[in-house]
Amino acid sequence: VDESISLGIHWCHGDDSVEGNSAELAPRCIKCLMTYARKVCKELSIDEKPVFGFVDTGNLYLMFVDIKATLVKYEASNQTSQLQALQDTLNSNTSSLSTHLLACILSLNTTTYVTDTQHHIMEFISDHLEIFKIPVAISNNSELQNSLGKTVTMLLSDIHSHLKTHLTTSIIKKTYIMDVVKAMAHGGAGMEVDAMHWTRLAFLHCCLHLFLISTSDHRIAPLNACFTPQLIPMLKSDIHTKIEQDPGINLCQKEQELNLFSGRSDTTADDETDPLAQDGNSSTPAANEPEADLDQSGADDSDQQCNTNAEGPGDGDELDEMDSGFGLNGKPVRFVSTKFWNYVDYMLNVLHETACKTAPKKKIYYEKEVHLYMIQIFQQDLAERPGVHRGSKLVSVMNPQCQSTIQQGLVR
Repeated sequence: VDESISLGIHWCHGDDSVEGNSAELAPRCIKCLMTYARKVCKELSIDEKPVFGFVDTGNLYLMFVDIKATLVKYEASNQTSQLQALQDTLNSNTSSLSTHLLACILSLNTTTYVTDTQHHIMEFISDHLEIFKIPVAISNNSELQNSLGKTVTMLLSDIHSHLKTHLTTSIIKKTYIMDVVKAMAHGGAGMEVDAMHWTRLAFLHCCLHLFLISTSDHRIAPLNACFTPQLIPMLKSDIHTKIEQDPGINLCQKEQELNLFSGRSDTTADDETDPLAQDGNSSTPAANEPEADLDQSGADDSDQQCNTNAEGPGDGDELDEMDSGFGLNGKPVRFVSTKFWNYVDYMLNVLHETACKTAPKKKIYYEKEVHLYMIQIFQQDLAERPGVHRGSKLVSVMNPQCQSTIQQGLVR
């Protein structure tokens, strides 16, 4: 037993035939290996049976094949375990991923919510894995990449649904847009809400007003809840006619109220109390209120001038001034009650094209013009609900680095 194992091997030099005895182990050698195997198995606390079976083959070539097969099985099992671990990491990261996707949805640089949105966000995630806390190994595996894509699609759908629900509730209850922000901040998303998110939410709020009026889905929200005088300048003629025909709304009176309010605002703006002022007495926004840094935190004035052919807005307003796209006045139906986000895409498209036309006249970049327009919508929302509206202390206007990267880098 103490002698060298090699002494028990019968070598037949010059004969490479596997069928010969060149690789066969002598019984004495097998016995030595069995003794050694028993010792190793005891030290490692493993089952002896598989090891004894391996030694008992008695043929070096067969043993090499067994070793290789075992390694292949181990690698496959290890890879499966690693993939499962990565999948578990991905599944456990949905809350954080949802928060960052919400930041993407509310980014001022986002110009579509339906067309190629998932594809574009996936590209952005691939370039910024550290922000979304996605392991690099996931991006290197097609199966996991597909799983991530499905997760992103599901989360985007949920975010769209939740946003619309919060905005609809705000319209029905006639609440201030700040209440939508509070609902988001307290809803477990954990996102740091800043001034840019406020303006985007105000824009979505405005779009939903117009959408609910146009689709006549008054089971959800009655017309008198959906309609506000501030919408009048945005109404196309077919929607204008639709509202005129409703006996519960005196459109002429509302237009007079709007004109009166606009005139009063122009002449007394300096005397008005800013609804976002912390103390309720100053017309200057406080430092930690959204309006305080709307201009400073707006869309970046990049070096790229307005270009309607660049990625972003496409062919713009394909509908004429007589057609809102809701099938009114016998026009073809483009937007039905389930196509709210398609309508938002359309409105964003029109907005960007309008900005492209007006920005050069003001000698500013069109992105800035888009942002100024959304600020105007936000201010209109404030004006419709007079009084002092203080921002919740639980809603931060600080912008973490991850959200700054999303705001500046997600250009779509």
